[in-house]
Amino acid sequence: MSLFHYVSPVLLATALMALAGFLLVLGLTLPRLQKENLQRRLAKVAIEHGGMRAMTQKKSRIATAVGGKNSKNSTSLLKRLVPKAFMDKTAGDTAQLSKRLKMAGIRGSSAVQTYIAIRLLAPVVLAGLATFYGTVVLGKAPTLLNLLFLGGGGGVAGVLLPPLIVTNRIQKRQQSIQAAWPDALDLLLICIESGYGIDAALIRLSEEIGMQSPELAEEISLTALELSYLQDRSQALENLVERTGLEPVRHVVGSLKQTEKYGTDLGRALRVHAKESRDLRLERAKQKAAALPPKLTVPMILFFLPILFVIIIAPAIIQIIYD
Repeated sequence: MSLFHYVSPVLLATALMALAGFLLVLGLTLPRLQKENLQRRLAKVAIEHGGMRAMTQKKSRIATAVGGKNSKNSTSLLKRLVPKAFMDKTAGDTAQLSKRLKMAGIRGSSAVQTYIAIRLLAPVVLAGLATFYGTVVLGKAPTLLNLLFLGGGGGVAGVLLPPLIVTNRIQKRQQSIQAAWPDALDLLLICIESGYGIDAALIRLSEEIGMQSPELAEEISLTALELSYLQDRSQALENLVERTGLEPVRHVVGSLKQTEKYGTDLGRALRVHAKESRDLRLERAKQKAAALPPKLTVPMILFFLPILFVIIIAPAIIQIIYD
C-alpha cells in the first residue's frame, strides 16, 4: 500500500510546487532581513541576561528572607539520601553540558533541561516516525523484522542526532568567530586609539562586526553587558573565553585583564594580537589551498579522465568502424 492510495498525485504535486515556491521566496527575502535579525538577536541576549540578573537577585532576596537554617537542613538531608560521588558527577556533567550549549549559542535558564528532554524524547519520536513512514508511505509489511529495523534505526538516529547538532553548531560558530576575529581586533584597536573605553569600544565593536559575523557580535555584546554589572570584571572576560573556546580569544582576554589590573598599554598589545591573528588566518588559507590537489584527485579520476578518454579515443574508434 503506497502513498497514492491516500493522496491524489495531482494534489501531492500541487503541494510540492507550493512548497518549492514558498522556499524560493523565503530564500530571496531572507538576506534582506539579516540586519533586523541581528538586532533582534542582540536585543534577545540583552533581555535574557537582564532576566537572569533579576532572577539571581530575586533568589538571593528569598534566601535571605527565609534564612539559612532550612537551607542547611535540606542540604544535609540531600547529602544523606544521595551519595556524594553521584552528586559531584551529576553536577560536573550538568556544568559541562551547560558550557557546550553556551558554546553552541543555546542560552537560557532552562537550556539544559530542554536539551535533556529532547534527548529523551527524540529516540521515541523518530522511531515512531520511521515506523509510520516505512509501513504507511513506503508500504512495507508490518512484520516484526521490519518494525524492529525501522524502529531501531529511528531510535539510534534520535540518540545520535542531538549531540551531533550541538557539535555542528559549535564548529560553525567557532569558524565564524575565528574568521572575523582579526577584523574585530583591528576595529577594537581603532576604537581604543580613538579614546573609547573598554566598555564603549566593545559596544561599538558589536554594532560594526555584526554584518560579518553575527555570532561574534552576539558574544561581544553579551560581554559588554556582563562588564556593566558584574562585580568582578575579569569574570566577564573569562566567560567570553568559555563561550567561544578559542585560543586567540584567550590571548586577547589575557591582555585585557592585564590592562584592567595594571593599566598597561592596551593599544600595543592589540596591535600585536591583530597581526598574529591575520598571520594565522593567512596560514589557514594556505593550508586549505595546499590540501586541494589531493582532494581533487578522486573527482578528476572519476569524472574528468573518462570524458577525456572518450574525446581522444572516440574518433579513432569511429574511423575503424566505418573503414
